[in-house]
Amino acid sequence: MEITAAYRDTTAESYKAEIRAVDFAKGDREKIREEINKWVAAATNNLISEILPEGYLTCRSRFVLTNAIYFKGVWENLFPVRLTEDREFHRLGEAAAVEVPFMTFGPGERSLFLSYDKGFKVLRLPYRNSDASTSAFSMCVFLPNELNGLRAMVDALAAGGSMLDHVPKYRSKVRRVLLPKFKLSFFTSLVGVLKSLGLVEAFTEAADLSGLVEQHICDVRLDEVFHKAVVEVNEEGTVAAACTAVGGRVKQSARKETSKEFIADHPFAFYILEEVSGAVVFAGHVLDPSTSSH
Repeated sequence: MEITAAYRDTTAESYKAEIRAVDFAKGDREKIREEINKWVAAATNNLISEILPEGYLTCRSRFVLTNAIYFKGVWENLFPVRLTEDREFHRLGEAAAVEVPFMTFGPGERSLFLSYDKGFKVLRLPYRNSDASTSAFSMCVFLPNELNGLRAMVDALAAGGSMLDHVPKYRSKVRRVLLPKFKLSFFTSLVGVLKSLGLVEAFTEAADLSGLVEQHICDVRLDEVFHKAVVEVNEEGTVAAACTAVGGRVKQSARKETSKEFIADHPFAFYILEEVSGAVVFAGHVLDPSTSSH
C-alpha cells in the first residue's frame, strides 16, 4: 500500500507524526501489534500499555493510525496526604455505600473556586502552570445535590448551553472540601458512535480514502476505531492519558446546605479544561471510586 505524498507531508509537518512500513500480509503480525502497543506505552508514560487487542491484526489489515495524549498536572493547592481518610461514598440506586479514601484541605476556611448552581455545585481546582507554558489547566468537578442526580444534572447541562458557563471564575470562602481519590480506565470501540454521527460510508465497500492511499494501488476502508483513556487523581494532582487507534483493511435526594462546602460523597462528573481555549481534554463520571472501571 502506498501512502499519498500529500498525506505523508501533512502528518509530518502539522502533526509531527512518523510513518513506518510493515508487512501485514506476510510479516509477524503479533510482533507488529506489540511494536504498536510499545509506542503507545512510551507515549503515555506507561499509563496505557495496550491499545490493539490480541488477534486484531489479520492478513487483510493494511494500516493502523494511532495517536496519544499524556497529561500530568500538579494541584495549585496540594491536598495534605496526612489528612486523607476513609469515608463512605454513596453509589447510584440501591447499591451499598463503599469506604474509599477522601482528600481534604483540613479545617478552616479557604479561598477556592466554588459555585452553587440550580441543582448542583461546581468546584474548580487549578493545576500549577509551568513558567514555560502558555496553557493553563483546571479540573472542574460537577456535583449534583441529589445522591442519584448525576443523570439529571448531565441532561440539564446538555440542554442548557455551554458547560463552561457554570465554571466558577471567582474565589469564595469554603469551609470544607472532601473529594475521593479515584482512577478511571475506559476502553471501547468508537465505530458505533462514529456511525451514529454520520460517518458510515468510510466503513463500507464504498469508502473513498484516496486522501490517505493511492487508490489505484490499494482499495481500503476503515475497519475499527479503538479508544482507551486512563485518569488518576490523588493528593498531588492528576495523571491522564488517552489513545486512539484506527485500523483499515482491504474492502471486503436533595440536601439542606448550612454553609458553603463541597462534599463529593456520591456520583459526580469531572472535566479537565485548557482554560485559554476552553477545550475539554479529559472528561468522565465517577460512579464508584473503589473500582477503576467507570
